[in-house]
Amino acid sequence: MRVDSNEQTRRPKPHWGLNDPSLASQPLWTENMAVAVPLCSPLLAHTKLTSAELVHYPVFRWQAETCPLLDQRLSALVPVDEQNIQRVTSFEMMALWVAAGYGIGLSAQPRIQQASGWGIGMRALSDGPYEVVTHLQRPSGHVNPVSERFERRALQVARASVA
Repeated sequence: MRVDSNEQTRRPKPHWGLNDPSLASQPLWTENMAVAVPLCSPLLAHTKLTSAELVHYPVFRWQAETCPLLDQRLSALVPVDEQNIQRVTSFEMMALWVAAGYGIGLSAQPRIQQASGWGIGMRALSDGPYEVVTHLQRPSGHVNPVSERFERRALQVARASVA
């Protein structure tokens, strides 16, 4: 059993297993994408941002959190040869680049909120919805009792976090 994150199920990547008949996949929770900005950024003057306002800044993306809908929107606004999107290996690395003032970051809103003491601010995206959905995946068919208990507990925690 594994827990994977992906953007809305309408455009899953095949290696995540959402279209794999040998895997059962169940959404656990959904998080909105937001913009991480340096505390000295003029973008903090706005309460919400649009994707069009992001194209003038270097953008850092954590490769584990993908949002194809947002990627499509950004690609439509800027020609591929002019895009300034940098992929980083962790959220912490993205936050480091943003806090140092080298650009802005795109990540799940709760993750940015947890990093508020790291020298970054957060602004919501107003032209979404841009979402990351976390799925619980397990092999289809017979489930052993330990996996079944884990799945029940994961679903219980997910429901409690929504309430």
